[in-house]
Amino acid sequence: MKIHGNSEIEAIKILREISVPELEEILVINPSSSSKSVTHHQLYTSAPTIRDRSMSTLLVQSCSKSKKQTDEPISAIDLYSGYFFKIIKKSIREETVNSDIDVCILSAKYGFVKSNEKITTYDRQMNSERAMELGPTIREDLQNYISRMGYNRIIINAGKEYRKAISGFGEDLSADIYEITGDGLGLKGRSLKKFLRGDESGIARVN
Repeated sequence: MKIHGNSEIEAIKILREISVPELEEILVINPSSSSKSVTHHQLYTSAPTIRDRSMSTLLVQSCSKSKKQTDEPISAIDLYSGYFFKIIKKSIREETVNSDIDVCILSAKYGFVKSNEKITTYDRQMNSERAMELGPTIREDLQNYISRMGYNRIIINAGKEYRKAISGFGEDLSADIYEITGDGLGLKGRSLKKFLRGDESGIARVN
C-alpha cells in the first residue's frame, strides 16, 4: 500500500483503486522532469489476478446510508461516507492501515462492489427481502473474487441484513473467515480501527 522511490513494480501493484482527486493529491511533479513520481501515500491495492503476497486479507464492509451526493459515477470507496468508511479512509490518509488489506463493499443496490468500482449515488436500504433477492449473486460474486485473488483471510464488518445476504458464502473456501467484534457502533468502530492498524484483538474467527 505504499510506494517507495521509483519502484514500478510497487506502483503497478497498488495504483488500482484510487480516485482522480486522490491521484492529484499524491502525484508529485518534479519541475525539472516531465515524469511523475508517486510518494508517501497509503492506498487500497490493485490486487493482481494471482496474489503475490504470502498473506493477504479482504475486508468485506457493508455500505452506509450516508453517501456523497454526486451525479457522476465515482469510486465506491469515495461514495460512502458513513462511520466505518470514515475510519477506513482516515487510516489511509494517515498511512496507518496494514499493507496486506484490501476492501470490498456490500451494497443494497449493487450487491458485491470492489472499492474502486465506479457507482452512482442511490437511496436503497438492505432488508430481509432485499437480502434474499441479492444473496445468491452476492455470494457467488464474492466467492469467485476471493478464489481468483487468493485471499488468505476474510474479515467481515456487516450489519444483520447484510449478513443474511452472505450467509454460507465461505463454505467452499480455504480462506479463514473472521468478523469485527463489538456491541454497538462505537465498539465495532474501535475494533475496526485497531484491526486496520494491525491489532487483531478486535476480530473473532467464525469458520
